[in-house]
Amino acid sequence: MARTSVEIELRWGDQDAYGHVNNVAFARFVEEARARTFWLDAGHERTGMDAYFNEREPGSPKMLVASQQIEFLRVLAYSARPITVELWIGGLGGSSLEIHYEILDGAAAERTVVARAVTTVVMVDGSTLEITRISDEGRAAIEPWTDEPLRLRRA
Repeated sequence: MARTSVEIELRWGDQDAYGHVNNVAFARFVEEARARTFWLDAGHERTGMDAYFNEREPGSPKMLVASQQIEFLRVLAYSARPITVELWIGGLGGSSLEIHYEILDGAAAERTVVARAVTTVVMVDGSTLEITRISDEGRAAIEPWTDEPLRLRRA
């Protein structure tokens, strides 16, 4: 599989009144995994995608979230062990890409997926915010990290 992974520490404030990690925290988890992968190249596997997505020039391409779906599979209890977010590209369009995620319970003895998510992002010109096509360079950075898309229950 062409996935990269990011470990994320849970915070005490991620819990809700029921004593488990709140659903809102999951959106932050996928955001953090996306930022570490596309801007910092700080996942377990070096993807090289940051060379395309982390351009600091004013007109360079920027990524905007168009939609996001999260499917919760199991309760995630607070733990001192970090969760792991695996992510990959499940779909690549002319100016958009779908980032697919599985969130794993770091305290579980076996690989336990607690949630799945899909984020659709569109590329825009950094100055005008007009939608722009993904360049050949961008496609070359993305394609090695593509894999089968998730099938969410309510997609």
